[in-house]
Amino acid sequence: MKVAMLLILLGGHCWSVTKEVVTVFQPVSYHDTDSATEYGVRGDLVQAAVTSRPLVLSGAFPEDLVKAVAMPFQFDTNNPTYEVEEANLLVLCGLKLEVSREGEDLDVVVDCSEFAIPELVELEAKQILEMLIESIRRTVRVYYQIGAHETFMCRLTLAGLEEENRALTELATEFSVGPEKVAE
Repeated sequence: MKVAMLLILLGGHCWSVTKEVVTVFQPVSYHDTDSATEYGVRGDLVQAAVTSRPLVLSGAFPEDLVKAVAMPFQFDTNNPTYEVEEANLLVLCGLKLEVSREGEDLDVVVDCSEFAIPELVELEAKQILEMLIESIRRTVRVYYQIGAHETFMCRLTLAGLEEENRALTELATEFSVGPEKVAE
């Protein structure tokens, strides 16, 4: 009898994990394609963009939501000559995300200690980091814009930048996240 109750309790726990379909934005490279997008103040054309994709996530929100920005991504294709195995710029460039909660606020540290731009990615370090920041901002804001969520701050810092990119720490930012307020 005790064994049966234990199995029921354990089984109930396994089925109680919430799996939610969410929209995640990722900075992706269009290398080995003929596609380009306008990016930046000057309107430069680059072979990269911040794009959305649906994912099924479970775990601690918003921490795992932000970590999903760094998940591997491969474009589906019907072209047998397109063989790019990875398109997410974070994965391609060795960037890692460390995410933690400080009270209600969210702290995101971009670990740049292994940051290296592959030759096939024709972007500047600043462009890649700006796309990463935009991806995180859009991911959390889209998820938390509607509903009964409390507003919180998201702080983003860059750590481990090499000397030649040290000035990019100025990209550190913070922004509020929460439901949109409707004007009355």
